[in-house]
Amino acid sequence: MATEEDLELAEEEKKGSKKWLIIGAAVVLLGGGAAAFFLMGGDDASAEQAAQEPAVASEAAPAPALTKGAPIYVEVPEAILAQIPDGRKTRMVQVRVTLVVRSPEAEDMVKKHMPLIRNNLLEFLTRTGAKALRTPEGREAMKQGALEEVQKLMKEQSGQTLVDRVLFPSFVMQ
Repeated sequence: MATEEDLELAEEEKKGSKKWLIIGAAVVLLGGGAAAFFLMGGDDASAEQAAQEPAVASEAAPAPALTKGAPIYVEVPEAILAQIPDGRKTRMVQVRVTLVVRSPEAEDMVKKHMPLIRNNLLEFLTRTGAKALRTPEGREAMKQGALEEVQKLMKEQSGQTLVDRVLFPSFVMQ
């Protein structure tokens, strides 16, 4: 025969099981709702972008590589390590670089010329002073200078600037 203590334990186990069942159902419902939200939201964005693209193409008729599509991120394969002057010392800078382009054609062209881009970015970094890189404004100016350097190079190589932005996902100076 079951004692009072056994009955209480059985009731507590049932309550615990129900609690976990409710928590599990809530997690499944929330996860399903979030997935549906993101999946449905992505279709609207694609439809809006598709509706806008023909208007851009017919207005100015830019070259195919310069059409404004979704950003494509092209990483420079290895971090760039450069020595930069800092008064009488020399500092080391390690920068990971990502280039933002707007078309698959531009991505292919940038990848084709990656060794030259990497070389020019290294030369640009070695011309930059360490004092300027200590401030956020100095790093922003360096990004802008790197962008101009890459756009100039791509203009020489392909006739188009192709690169919209230069990003530094990692920046270390010693």
